[in-house]
Amino acid sequence: MKNSKFIKALNLQDNSTPPVWFMRQAGRYLPEYQEIRKNYTNFLDMCKQPKTCAELALQPIDRFDLDASILFSDILTIPDALNLGLAFHEGEGPKFSNPISSPQDIKRLTRFDVNSLDYVFKAVEETKKILPNNLPLIGFCGSPWTLAAYSIEGGGSKDFNKTKSFMKEHPKELHEFLEILSNACYEYLRQQVLSGVNALQIFDSWADLLLENELEKFSLQYTQRLTSLLKADPVTSNIPIILFEKAPKIKIDDLVFADISCVSLYWQEDIDRVAKKLKNQYAIQGNLDPKVLLESDELIWNETQKICSIMSEYPGFIFNLGHGITPDINPSKVKVMIDAIRQ
Repeated sequence: MKNSKFIKALNLQDNSTPPVWFMRQAGRYLPEYQEIRKNYTNFLDMCKQPKTCAELALQPIDRFDLDASILFSDILTIPDALNLGLAFHEGEGPKFSNPISSPQDIKRLTRFDVNSLDYVFKAVEETKKILPNNLPLIGFCGSPWTLAAYSIEGGGSKDFNKTKSFMKEHPKELHEFLEILSNACYEYLRQQVLSGVNALQIFDSWADLLLENELEKFSLQYTQRLTSLLKADPVTSNIPIILFEKAPKIKIDDLVFADISCVSLYWQEDIDRVAKKLKNQYAIQGNLDPKVLLESDELIWNETQKICSIMSEYPGFIFNLGHGITPDINPSKVKVMIDAIRQ
């Protein structure tokens, strides 16, 4: 992997052009993905087919010649392994039939068994078999806080009021749950590395639900606990870790910590300001607003080049979107963005 532009960037080495991959790069905006998806009523059933996951992970690589692949899976595999009754049906987000509704539900949780997620590790192995040798594979998990928010809410939500109430009424039990999830995330990522991934990304997709004082207490300390476990383990100690925080109430440059290699910026972050603060310390990934890909080719080109220009002297820059690509994007628009990066 020494010649991988993506790995070089994570090690703060210069590249002639920035490497590019993007969040949710294998997914609903691709017609070839839709062809496979229509064979499954429940998205999770598809995620449990390792060969299918490998095929899906490769679709955007074949189409766009990207610089990194990401494991095709979902961030909610761990709550599913805790028997919270997860299902995804067409046109709906995730739904839990057994969410965490009371402190007793935490005490009754099934003990996490990493082997119950064997289908994910087989998907890593299958993907590595068909990926080009010099192309890195990114493994991932949701942050403990994000997994807890989904598990308590019972699915996605506009306001996460149930989760916020649980946090205020049962903070002690929530901390116990977050500890369980931190340990589960560590075992899960460790096994992904043993199966062949080359980098890890932690998605704190619901960081924006927390006030500044809550973010440290309920999210960051558990993410740091997870990364310190990974860095202390000989199996995972040399694997670069990328952190994505969605719209946190703390400045990103005040939030970063020693165990991560790279910070992936949400689209609202000022990449210029963050780059000035973090230069020569952390790689930066980001952060084009995915909605730009709905605009004219000229605007896509200009907005992409603007980010590349700001980051041209930054050792360790990886071009990415500032959130996952949405299903309404035409793949031809993605091609315009990639051409603008590689210009």
